[in-house]
Amino acid sequence: MDPFQYLGNEHRELTRVLGVLDHMTRNVADGGSIDRDELDAIVDYFREVGDMAHHDKEETLLVPALVRHHVDWFDGPLAELRHDHRQERYLTRSLRHTARKNTEWSDEDKRHFVSIGRAYSDFLRAHMAREHEVWFTIAAEALPEHVQEELVASFEKFDRELVELAGYVATRERALQLAAKYRT
Repeated sequence: MDPFQYLGNEHRELTRVLGVLDHMTRNVADGGSIDRDELDAIVDYFREVGDMAHHDKEETLLVPALVRHHVDWFDGPLAELRHDHRQERYLTRSLRHTARKNTEWSDEDKRHFVSIGRAYSDFLRAHMAREHEVWFTIAAEALPEHVQEELVASFEKFDRELVELAGYVATRERALQLAAKYRT
C-alpha cells in the first residue's frame, strides 16, 4: 500500500460518516428533527478523526516530505491544501457551535444548520476529490518510493498511538455505529 491509498482509505471512512451528516441535513431541510447528541458525535468525529488524525498525518508527515522534495510551500498545491484545511476547520467549528446550542432550535437555527451542513458536505467532498485527483498525483511523482514507504510506516505508527487514546477510539466507534444505523 502506498501513502495515498492509505489516506484514501481514510477518505472512504470520512465519506461514510459524511453520509450521516447528509441524512441529518436532509431530514431538517424536509421539516424533520434530528438527535442533536448524534449530530454532536458526528461533529466530534470530524474534529478528532478528520482533523486531528487525518489532517495531522498530511500536515506533519506528508507535507514536510513534499517540501523536502522541492514542492513549493507558498504557492500551488500545498498552499491550497493548507487553505482547504483552514476552511474545513472553520466549517467544523460552525457545525459544533450549532450542535451544542443549549436551547431548542428556532427556524433560523434549522436553516443555519442546513446551510452549514450542506456547505461542509460539499466542501469536504470537493476537498477529498482534489486530494485524489491533483495533490496525491503530484506527491506520488515528487516522492521517491523509499520515502513513500517511510510515510506509510509513519502513518501506521501514528495510528497505533491514536488507538491508545480511549476518547479517540470511542469517538470513532460512535460515528461508525451511526453510519451503520443510517446505512451510509
